[in-house]
Amino acid sequence: MGWPLIKLFSLLLLSLLTWQTAFAGLEERRSEITSAHLPATSFENEQIAEKNTDSLTSAPTDIQPRAVQSRTEQAVDADGVDGPLATSAQVIGTDSVDYWLDKMTDSMSQQNFQGTLIILQDNRLRAVKVKQGITDDGRWQTLESLSGVNQKIIRSDNKVTTIFPTKQLVTISNSTVKRPLHTALPKNYRELKKYYTMEMSGKDRIANKATQIVRMVPRDEYRYGYTFWLDRQSGLLLRCDLLDENRQVLEQLMYSNIELLPGAPQNTIDQGVLESYRQINLLDEGDVVSNLWRAKQLPAGFSLTQSVQIATDNTDTKSYHLVFSDGMASVSVFIEAYGEMKKPVMGLSSMGAVNAFSFYANGAYITAIGEVPASTVRMIAQSIEPVQ
Repeated sequence: MGWPLIKLFSLLLLSLLTWQTAFAGLEERRSEITSAHLPATSFENEQIAEKNTDSLTSAPTDIQPRAVQSRTEQAVDADGVDGPLATSAQVIGTDSVDYWLDKMTDSMSQQNFQGTLIILQDNRLRAVKVKQGITDDGRWQTLESLSGVNQKIIRSDNKVTTIFPTKQLVTISNSTVKRPLHTALPKNYRELKKYYTMEMSGKDRIANKATQIVRMVPRDEYRYGYTFWLDRQSGLLLRCDLLDENRQVLEQLMYSNIELLPGAPQNTIDQGVLESYRQINLLDEGDVVSNLWRAKQLPAGFSLTQSVQIATDNTDTKSYHLVFSDGMASVSVFIEAYGEMKKPVMGLSSMGAVNAFSFYANGAYITAIGEVPASTVRMIAQSIEPVQ
């Protein structure tokens, strides 16, 4: 395939689904690329038995009829909230989208908490125990799988350590190239208003906490939409739905319980034990390149955010990885020598929220993949060209 064994292994470790099976006929290379693009919350294959997810996905709040939303809001108001929540709800400016999005962003860098996160991807459920601690040394997160394969993840200081106890294996990678646990807004999220409509959308209760609902609705067909349920006390994101062009839920993250803490929780992962485990360093050591490949056509708001040359076993050929993003949505583009591909697959492939488009042009095999609509990966892939 052109990639060294360690690089290939790194791309497969965090894949939730067995892409080779799901994409019948989609060769192993596409599976590597897909795994690389998936968020760090995606645990190893084979771990999840399919479950009935109707209770999570039936009538999401953001697409309920107005009458249903009104009843939800009335129920929350009738139930009432405790002192701190009521005080927070009375703060001037709580009817502003910017107020709540600022609060959401601040909470992830300031709030200590622990809880159980339920993740729905491609009609499969899994549970993850999550902790976040804010200390003088910085912010850390731990994730421990509660179902399927035993796996643990530690995020700290721009580094992601993934632990596989049953295999006595540890991998280390950059947090900058692994998506965070929760959907994160860029610092200049107000610029996104050119491409998304941001609006308040009522109230609800999640994990027994009063929440404010905020929606991000794309203004075109090139990106997905988001609905956020934010804790009215802390601003912490308690639920996030990723919505397709028809406002159908593609992915969902929701806390079933969460505890806000005055101080950092205890980190129960014993890192001393890891010294005896086999360790694989997956830090991105590719050479940064520029002005070699470009996209001549991009959806509004998308720009090149990363461009690296990937090391290969064959020194006579070169492969490249480009990333294009609007600050929320992102697309990875892999450019490889066509002759290195054993059974190249052409055209569009989809699995859940992830779409991929591959084709041959300018002597290269080009694949664009991301959690974006099919029209986006097709546009970007077909516009990739070498810089003359």
